[in-house]
Amino acid sequence: MSENLMGRLAIKARQIRPGTARMLNVKQGQVIQIVDVQGKQVADFVAFNADDRAEYLSVAATRGMNANVMLQQGQTLYSNRRTPMLEISADTVGRHDTLFATCDPKRYEALGAPGHDNCRTALADALAEFGVAYDQVPDPVNWFMNVAIRQRGELEIREPLSEAGDQVQLTALMDLVVAVSACPQDLVPTNGAKPSDILIRIYREAPAAPIVETVAAEGATENAPLDGEPRDAPPIGAGVDEVAEPDAAGGTDAVAETETDPAIDRERVQPS
Repeated sequence: MSENLMGRLAIKARQIRPGTARMLNVKQGQVIQIVDVQGKQVADFVAFNADDRAEYLSVAATRGMNANVMLQQGQTLYSNRRTPMLEISADTVGRHDTLFATCDPKRYEALGAPGHDNCRTALADALAEFGVAYDQVPDPVNWFMNVAIRQRGELEIREPLSEAGDQVQLTALMDLVVAVSACPQDLVPTNGAKPSDILIRIYREAPAAPIVETVAAEGATENAPLDGEPRDAPPIGAGVDEVAEPDAAGGTDAVAETETDPAIDRERVQPS
């Protein structure tokens, strides 16, 4: 489990199929985990101030404020008002794109594939309930997209470096509405010519464990067993480790990598 997620609970999960997008509400301090499920898959990402959709994540302001076109762990993502919106708190790849716009109908028409699924339409559909129209979808951060800048400034799209399970984690610095699409591009190397799923999880801080105070009865000696407790039981507070009971096959139940909130909101997007 990532160190950045220790002590956190997953409260939302979305598995996004190529050509579709999902919108999620994220509170300040929560962590967005974006996972490349099978590898070599790009995730287009946009974000808005939850209280003012006129303020949105700006890749131009982010490049300028970081003086870098390459996003790296520890950097901050900024809004069009240069307000800090997100921090890259973990990154297992280190190669992402902030130069290319979302794929759209015109892009596929130019490639000879009119009517192809595209990220811009998918993001606009996902954001419709937040009041964001097609022409208001900002340029995205293209997580896992591998773009090389050649000697004369030419841009070359290459296969992503991400492998199955690679991820980025973003800590929200304000309340946000975010949308993520799994890019359906299969005509150039953007997704290794084989688009696949993107998994999104939202994590919040786990509630602190309640403190239980035990008061010994008057006259009882320290570490004396309670009424009804076997005389050979270890004393209260001895810190005995819990032991997993073997199952019918002789093994033990594995502890989940991520602690799960009973109220976790899970949903998988079904193919259309």
